[in-house]
Amino acid sequence: MPLETFSYLPPLTETELGAQLGNLADRGLIPGIEYATDPSPHDAYWRLWKLPFVDRPDPATVLAELDACAAANPGAHVKLVGYDSVRQGQVVAFVARRPAA
Repeated sequence: MPLETFSYLPPLTETELGAQLGNLADRGLIPGIEYATDPSPHDAYWRLWKLPFVDRPDPATVLAELDACAAANPGAHVKLVGYDSVRQGQVVAFVARRPAA
């Protein structure tokens, strides 16, 4: 099922995810992780994995948390989001990990 930006592309590599995280940092966005076990186009609310990274850590830290979320929720889609503290909302969102088969 198509979900968010990049859903028609092959899965992003770790290098490409790191580049996207760098883009979030360059734009001043706060990264966050959300997941859903049964996403649907009509369900805009996914579960938040921990709290957003307000301290804006390095990409390796966020990638490690993406992996931890995927490991703790093996049947879930895991989404990386970028929050804008000025506009008070998500401005970037894409699925970074998909469930196996």
